[in-house]
Amino acid sequence: MKVAITHTKIKPGQRAAVDAAGKRVLEALERERPQGFLYAVCPLPDGETFVTLTATDDGVDNPLLAFPEYREFAANFKSWIAGPPTSEHLTADKSYRSF
Repeated sequence: MKVAITHTKIKPGQRAAVDAAGKRVLEALERERPQGFLYAVCPLPDGETFVTLTATDDGVDNPLLAFPEYREFAANFKSWIAGPPTSEHLTADKSYRSF
């Protein structure tokens, strides 16, 4: 399993655009229900920083790349962010119903 956590800070005034595009991505995931993939986005209290967590089973490609909704999100991403996101790849050592 591949697990990644990303922290992203958006520019002031971009929250509505990010939320709308993110909602379309989530709707695509709900519609398609890809197997072997977990996805969560958690806004932090500052309202401008998001933590994204993805977990992909071994042998499964990231399904987001196939969704037009995600490609649209990615095309606008650089104009929304205040700086480059930071990402880390994690190893799930101990987990209860998380992965």
